[in-house]
Amino acid sequence: MIKQRLKSIALILLVSGSIVQTAMLWTYHPSSESIEQEQVSFNEIDASKTVEGNQLVNPELVVYSNGEKAYQTQIIGRTILNRIGASFDIGVLVLTDKASNIPVSKRNVEMIFPTPISAQMLEELLGEKQIAMSEPIKRLYLLDYDGPILRLESTNGRFKDFKLIGDDSVLKRLFAYDKKKPMTKVELKGGDYTYVPSIAPKLEEVFVYDDISENPKPLSRIESAFFTENSNVQQIKSRDDLDVLTDGVSVSTYDRDYNAFRFNTLSPNTQTSSVDYSTVVSYINIHGGWLDPVTQRSGFRYYFDQMSKVGEEQTATFRLYLNRYPVFGEAGPLLEQPDFDLATIKVTFEENQIRALSRSMLRADRKLLLRETTLPSIEEVEQQLEAKGLRNEMTGIRMGYEMTYEIDTSRYALFKPTWFMKRSGKWIPFETVGKEG
Repeated sequence: MIKQRLKSIALILLVSGSIVQTAMLWTYHPSSESIEQEQVSFNEIDASKTVEGNQLVNPELVVYSNGEKAYQTQIIGRTILNRIGASFDIGVLVLTDKASNIPVSKRNVEMIFPTPISAQMLEELLGEKQIAMSEPIKRLYLLDYDGPILRLESTNGRFKDFKLIGDDSVLKRLFAYDKKKPMTKVELKGGDYTYVPSIAPKLEEVFVYDDISENPKPLSRIESAFFTENSNVQQIKSRDDLDVLTDGVSVSTYDRDYNAFRFNTLSPNTQTSSVDYSTVVSYINIHGGWLDPVTQRSGFRYYFDQMSKVGEEQTATFRLYLNRYPVFGEAGPLLEQPDFDLATIKVTFEENQIRALSRSMLRADRKLLLRETTLPSIEEVEQQLEAKGLRNEMTGIRMGYEMTYEIDTSRYALFKPTWFMKRSGKWIPFETVGKEG
């Protein structure tokens, strides 16, 4: 009797369980969120490597001028634009196009980017949607003329002035400058100009070990970033003895000598009708990210460098900076490119399709300060360029670091402070100007 009762109870439990499982199968709806999370790379989850687009756009020079003398402002970089955006609203357009009609301010702050930026980028920095300019923006000015004015200057020489409406008490801080940091105005080819420190600062030569043995190792990181949950990916050797990962549609080529890789794809990889700056930043964020926290703590950052176009193909370039100074790496035939700079991330794309990403995978695990360097003054630099007959060929000048990568005895990168001159569209270390080619 007890056995029959136990059998009946067991049968009831089995039937009940079957009913519950059937109901779950009929009512189950897969979560699109969980599927999307499985398809993104591990770097999207690692927030320490992701960066917002407005954090990558940075005025390299912020200079106060009273018409006679110029100084570095106390607030520098994009911080000054953040302050303007937080304290003021963009008002009516007051003057446009005619440079002769724009009043000369008794004091102004001039912001110069390493490369012209779009109105969309400026809107992100200011948190405003009132900026409309079809040409790239070459410079920004904060003027004090019957109240604050924000002036935009395009690459075509057009001007647009906007009244700033808000807390005028903030202006005192925005116009504050450092008397110990005078700036010298330098005339460039074609009537353009820039500023450099009148007293060249002392910069330290830096030595960093590139730790590629840290897990996950480079190929594992590439696979996780670009071939997530892909059972078809295979590792092979190229004819040049480079490591290659491919799934038959996309290919990533890794150069172990320089710890750098290039990813090419024929697969659709964007959900928008066109690729723009924000799309490129998002693509990098979820395909490997930017820099690991250890490298960031060593003073390294990436900033937007330029957009270029050849035919239908466009390239977005982001440059490595060390302690706010640009880094220019060894350029040469690397990663299927004739002139790749190891200190850059390059993304090539067409109108609605990202095609390739090339970059170094530098991990600055240990950083050593070797020696302090005092660079030549701007007067000395100009005199030497004049002596070489190259002064009138200069379209840009700035201080930065020349990066060389060594693998002979141990794997390390050396960063040497120097002046750089821009000539024929390329940045060249001052010591080699006139010797190139």
